[in-house]
Formats: sequence, C-alpha cells, structure tokens
Amino acid sequence: MSFDQWGLQVLTGLAGRSPLLDAVGTFLASYSPEVFAVVLLYIWFLHPGTEDRGRRAVIAAVAAAVLALIINAVLGHLVPYRARPFLAEPGTVHALVKHATDTSFPSDHTAGAFALAVGLAAAGSGYGWLVVYAALVAIARVFVGAHWPTDVLAGALVGVGSALAVRIALTEPLRPLYRLALRLTLQRPGAAEQPARRRDAAS
Repeated sequence: MSFDQWGLQVLTGLAGRSPLLDAVGTFLASYSPEVFAVVLLYIWFLHPGTEDRGRRAVIAAVAAAVLALIINAVLGHLVPYRARPFLAEPGTVHALVKHATDTSFPSDHTAGAFALAVGLAAAGSGYGWLVVYAALVAIARVFVGAHWPTDVLAGALVGVGSALAVRIALTEPLRPLYRLALRLTLQRPGAAEQPARRRDAAS
C-alpha cells in the first residue's frame, strides 16, 4: 500500500461517522479562502496598532498566495492528469464536497493557505498560529475526498516556498504596492512609514 493510499484510507475512513466532524472538515476544506479574507481585512482595517508592520504583512501574504497559485497552475500543466480520490476510489472514498474533476495535483487550497499563513508569520504580524490552521485545511482536503496526501504536501511546499521567496526577494519591490493600497483604501501610513515617504519625496 502506497503512502497516498494509506493516508487517504486513514482520513477518509473517518468521514461519515460523526456529523460534527463532517461539518468541521467540510468547513475547513471549503471556506479557507473566506476565512483568510476576513483575517486580512481585519489586520488591514481594524487590528489595534497594526499600522505599517501588519499592513505590509498583508501585502506580502497576498503576493505569496498569488505566486503560489501561479506555480500550482504551471505544475498542473506539467504533471500528468491525476484523478481526484472521489473519482479514482469511488467505492471507498466518502466524498463530503462537490468538486470539479480537474487534476488533483497539487492542492490550490493548501498552497494558498500556507502562502498566506507563512506570509503573515514571516512578516512578524503576530499571526503565526494561522500556520496550524493551514495544516488543518490540508488535512481536511484529504478528509473530504478532494485530494491525495501528496497533493496537499506539494501544495504546502509551494505555499511555504512562495511566502519565503516573497520575504527574501520582494519586500522592497512590494513597497510601492503597499503605498498604493493605502491610498486606494483611504488609510494613512503609520509612523514607521512616514519618514520613508518624506525621504522619498526629498530625493
């Protein structure tokens, strides 16, 4: 038995046994983009004392998620088609969500969740706990029968790699985007950003 078959059997074997567990798994597997959207909007507009660090973390996290999804799209075209578990194992997988029959590898939900979570954590926003949430999303995607375990592992690697790439290489290039986002959302820069803006204006 392969790792994929073993992991799928373990996780999907829990489906259908508890209405509460099914509901939690379905929520995690289906609504992680909405959850992260709420968190990002909260940090940008409402988090006490957010100002520069938190808002820059939001920009970095969104950039990481976009990069992760682009990488996933490329991988999806390069790697041969892989049927999702609910199609490949219809007799054993208890599918809890309806899903398109596109390729299973890699997992977009997992890649996006890890890119956003690690992007926020790497920027020092104080939201590192979201990495745990991203891991639960990955498990849930297998639990509901939408992905194989290696699909979500690949998605997690893409998400983490994208977040670190943005942190290492794109922090400064993203600064103009941060300022544009401030203007578009009618937000004022924090104290740490204002001196930089004055230096830019003077130069």
